[in-house]
Amino acid sequence: MVKKHSLRSAGKRLPSFVSRQVATSQRYFVDLLPDRSQSLAVACGGYEHVRKDYVISRNDFPYFCIEFVCAGKGKVWFGERAADGQPQEALPIHAGMLFTYGPGMPHRIETDSKHLLRKHYVDFVGRQAGSRLRRMGLTAGSVTRVSHPDEVREIFDLMLRCGSPPSVHSETLCTQLLGVLLAKINQRILSEEVIDDRAFKSYEQFRRILVDRCVQWQSVESACAVAGISPEYACRLFARFGEDSPYRLLTRQRMSLAAEWLAHEQVLVREAAHRLGYPDQYQFSRAFKRVFGIAPAEFRRGHKIATHSAG
Repeated sequence: MVKKHSLRSAGKRLPSFVSRQVATSQRYFVDLLPDRSQSLAVACGGYEHVRKDYVISRNDFPYFCIEFVCAGKGKVWFGERAADGQPQEALPIHAGMLFTYGPGMPHRIETDSKHLLRKHYVDFVGRQAGSRLRRMGLTAGSVTRVSHPDEVREIFDLMLRCGSPPSVHSETLCTQLLGVLLAKINQRILSEEVIDDRAFKSYEQFRRILVDRCVQWQSVESACAVAGISPEYACRLFARFGEDSPYRLLTRQRMSLAAEWLAHEQVLVREAAHRLGYPDQYQFSRAFKRVFGIAPAEFRRGHKIATHSAG
């Protein structure tokens, strides 16, 4: 009988297919001999910040794998060497890209020594694994790009938290999150026809400016002035690569932050309005209600009552 790798033994001695050429890493091991009769089953996954000497070369990998590049650059090769002995064409990979390979597919991954790869990965099997990937256009040996990469990374992060440290719920949670991850990738995947490197980078940079610095922007125009683009161009970028307008994104982001303050810090409505730069709390209240369908004072009061009841 084949002895299964336990979560405990995997933690003590890493499987041979796991790279040691990493500066930092976090990994989880659900079941290294997963039930292939299930529709989907996670084996393991993790996060790696690789070293300069990072090179992976495998010929007999046992799982399907999705790797998502958070930062850095590198190259990946798929398949056997050509008839003349030369390797297949290298495909460039960088932040916002993901690549896939399947059981038994030869592959090689290298980092750019000046821009070290930081990446998430999940290894899995299942009756539906190959067909789910194909329907999404993610055939084994493919490289593609997603919009809103932070959303994809958040799911990978959540899988890591659910898988490590291991618990009796890790298998169920990670497998369910794999389905969520596939659905999110399917939502955000960019076809080759719409990819324009300069435009897409401009979109990603401006979206990050809006989200990360939302407190200081009282209008999209003020953010555009700092980013050096026109509001019209910002709208075209969002129409091409996003699912929302920059105006709706900024408002939603600012109101979500305000909801956090109202619920968890119990700040007053006028204080939340002041923090976001509104001239009075009435304008703030109208914006809050447009997003959440409820006035901020009512939201704060309801959350306070729920917290006291729970206590």
